[in-house]
Amino acid sequence: MTATAKNTLRCALLATALTIPALACAAPPYRPKVVVLTAFPPEFRVWQATGQYDHSMPVPGLPHPMICDTHRICVAITGEGEINAAMHTTAIVRDPALDCRGTLFIRSGIAGGVQSRAALGSVYLANWIVSWGFGHHYLTRSGHLAWAPPQPPYAHNPWDTLAYRVAPHQLSAAYNATRAMPLANSAAVLPLDAALNLHRRPHVYEGANVSGDDFWIGQQNERIARHIVALYTHNTAHYATTAMEDLGDIAALAAFGLQHHYLSVRAVSDIDVPPPAISVGAIIAKGDEYAGSLAARNAYLVTKRIIARLVLHRS
Repeated sequence: MTATAKNTLRCALLATALTIPALACAAPPYRPKVVVLTAFPPEFRVWQATGQYDHSMPVPGLPHPMICDTHRICVAITGEGEINAAMHTTAIVRDPALDCRGTLFIRSGIAGGVQSRAALGSVYLANWIVSWGFGHHYLTRSGHLAWAPPQPPYAHNPWDTLAYRVAPHQLSAAYNATRAMPLANSAAVLPLDAALNLHRRPHVYEGANVSGDDFWIGQQNERIARHIVALYTHNTAHYATTAMEDLGDIAALAAFGLQHHYLSVRAVSDIDVPPPAISVGAIIAKGDEYAGSLAARNAYLVTKRIIARLVLHRS
């Protein structure tokens, strides 16, 4: 019998003897050290498959119970998109059975990458989370995609926060713990690395995550994303990955004073321009996660290293 179970039994017996309400002996809230946020089953199953997370913890409003291990490391599935991420992260923070004031939240999963040199399967630790959707996306008279921002000040408007900076001290510690670690690779993606003129081995990097629910691909959209990141971060960050949940995560945490309890770990499963000789239409029809399994694996490996070095090693 665990110490918590013994205390609960002892308190219940004492309550019976003294005829006081058993509610007065309710167990204290569970204090997770880490909550790993995954978006959909392929990301969640990488953690579940280890067999280490054998404690199931239902959270009201969450689509699936969190799973936790004996070190109070928990993994949740939020669903895809900013709204689901914000809603379900809020459900975790607001659950009276949990005390998340000291919890580190880590979004861990796959993402679209940029047409740069980083190999498929590379992992980016986000230094900024930047909104893709806020603003004016439109076609010019010449038929080109264009974008114009909302009214400034961009990242300082308390009602329309469009960019969040990830806590520098925490990000620096995470990057130092992971930047030289070996990552998994796959022979199946090497031809794509070569076709896209990428490095042949994945590595860990830092960069800005562009967050939005709109699936997009192509060089015109890439130019817009670079411009958005430069504008909203005042030229302090570069566009590195695109994903759907991160802005919802950090905005929800910021509402409860937990913005600096957040890290985003994103592994590159695809590139935001099509491989040579593949049309945008073909990508949309077949999907673009051509390195999804490799990316999910490397996001897991990097997140595990961060937890080991930043949380468990210090406990």
